[in-house]
Amino acid sequence: MATFSASVRFEEEGTRLTAVEIVRDRRSTVISALQGALFVLGVVVAAYEARPTETGVVERLVMVRQDGGAIDGDLGVAARAAILPLALAPGDPDAPVDASA
Repeated sequence: MATFSASVRFEEEGTRLTAVEIVRDRRSTVISALQGALFVLGVVVAAYEARPTETGVVERLVMVRQDGGAIDGDLGVAARAAILPLALAPGDPDAPVDASA
């Protein structure tokens, strides 16, 4: 049975959630699922970068609220709760890296 590894690092400015970096040892990206989950919360992806590595992919998402406010407090907690299960799910180990999503 193949093993799976992933890490998630949230970037903050003070109490505001500003970005997330996801490192996965699968070549499949999670941007599509994350955009939908964050949009429901009123959070949009302002910038996205995907870099393939030897064993997987690194994704970095810069996030902002749709209304221009800060992602903090309950919204910051909800955003983290939406991101973690999607980022840590194994996905398809043989899927190609899709940086255009």
